[in-house]
Amino acid sequence: MFSVNIFTAIIVLVMGIYDMSYAFNRRKQPNNKGGIRAFMILGVIFTIGGIVMIIRCLINKG
Repeated sequence: MFSVNIFTAIIVLVMGIYDMSYAFNRRKQPNNKGGIRAFMILGVIFTIGGIVMIIRCLINKG
Protein backbone atom coordinates (compact mmCIF):
# COMPACT_ATOMS: atom_id res chain seq x y z
CA MET A 1 0.00 0.00 0.00
CA PHE A 2 1.46 3.37 1.01
CA SER A 3 3.57 4.68 3.85
CA VAL A 4 2.26 7.51 6.04
CA ASN A 5 4.29 9.84 8.21
CA ILE A 6 2.99 10.20 11.79
CA PHE A 7 3.08 14.01 11.54
CA THR A 8 0.91 13.93 8.43
CA ALA A 9 -1.59 11.75 10.25
CA ILE A 10 -1.70 14.13 13.21
CA ILE A 11 -2.18 17.16 10.94
CA VAL A 12 -5.07 15.46 9.11
CA LEU A 13 -6.69 14.53 12.43
CA VAL A 14 -6.37 18.08 13.81
CA MET A 15 -7.74 19.54 10.58
CA GLY A 16 -10.78 17.25 10.80
CA ILE A 17 -11.45 18.20 14.40
CA TYR A 18 -11.10 21.89 13.51
CA ASP A 19 -13.57 21.57 10.61
CA MET A 20 -16.13 19.87 12.83
CA SER A 21 -15.74 22.47 15.58
CA TYR A 22 -16.11 25.26 13.01
CA ALA A 23 -19.35 23.75 11.73
CA PHE A 24 -20.63 23.11 15.25
CA ASN A 25 -19.95 26.68 16.39
CA ARG A 26 -21.53 28.26 13.29
CA ARG A 27 -24.73 26.20 13.19
CA LYS A 28 -26.91 28.82 14.96
CA GLN A 29 -26.05 31.77 12.71
CA PRO A 30 -28.90 32.68 10.35
CA ASN A 31 -26.76 33.82 7.40
CA ASN A 32 -24.95 30.48 6.99
CA LYS A 33 -27.15 28.10 5.05
CA GLY A 34 -25.26 25.46 3.07
CA GLY A 35 -21.62 25.65 4.10
CA ILE A 36 -22.12 24.12 7.51
CA ARG A 37 -22.92 20.65 6.18
CA ALA A 38 -19.88 20.74 3.94
CA PHE A 39 -17.56 21.58 6.82
CA MET A 40 -19.13 18.86 8.98
CA ILE A 41 -18.79 16.23 6.23
CA LEU A 42 -15.18 17.20 5.55
CA GLY A 43 -14.45 17.17 9.27
CA VAL A 44 -15.82 13.67 9.67
CA ILE A 45 -13.88 12.42 6.63
CA PHE A 46 -10.61 13.99 7.79
CA THR A 47 -11.06 12.77 11.37
CA ILE A 48 -11.72 9.19 10.31
CA GLY A 49 -8.86 9.37 7.82
CA GLY A 50 -6.49 10.74 10.46
CA ILE A 51 -7.40 7.99 12.92
CA VAL A 52 -6.86 5.33 10.23
CA MET A 53 -3.49 6.89 9.31
CA ILE A 54 -2.36 6.93 12.94
CA ILE A 55 -3.37 3.28 13.37
CA ARG A 56 -1.49 2.36 10.19
CA CYS A 57 1.62 4.22 11.42
CA LEU A 58 1.52 2.43 14.76
CA ILE A 59 1.01 -0.98 13.14
CA ASN A 60 3.92 -0.45 10.72
CA LYS A 61 6.26 0.65 13.51
CA GLY A 62 5.58 -2.44 15.62
